[in-house]
Amino acid sequence: MELRVYHMGRFVQVWYCAIGLGLIGAGVFPLFKVGLVAIVVALPFVLAGGYCCRRGLNSRLALNETEISVRYAFSEKSVQRSEIEGWRTDVRGKSGTCWALQRRDDSGEFTIDQRFAVDDAFLDYLSGLTNLNEGETSIIPR
Repeated sequence: MELRVYHMGRFVQVWYCAIGLGLIGAGVFPLFKVGLVAIVVALPFVLAGGYCCRRGLNSRLALNETEISVRYAFSEKSVQRSEIEGWRTDVRGKSGTCWALQRRDDSGEFTIDQRFAVDDAFLDYLSGLTNLNEGETSIIPR
């Protein structure tokens, strides 16, 4: 299997960027009206907006035969296939749904956001792992 790279879906990317640009605009606007005194108010908005834009545009999921890696706005993590015991679907409240890959020896879990635009190759990769969901057999995102 060659390296496969997945990005967030187009709608998700546009959504993150729209929120980010809105936050940047909300931070910059007081600078024009009040002046540099408003930097205390502007800076958190601009930083949050930059984070949202970077998360939408920079996030990626890379998959090959031996490793899965996920990059978000400012972090990247990876796990070897040999370290994975199985997978399950995990609902994270307002954060959305993710695939949680359980590591062997109870050394934690590796989560993958289900907003990535994955294809059948990724779903086949997951189906080759043990399903840890109770009573659920489908790997297709809800």
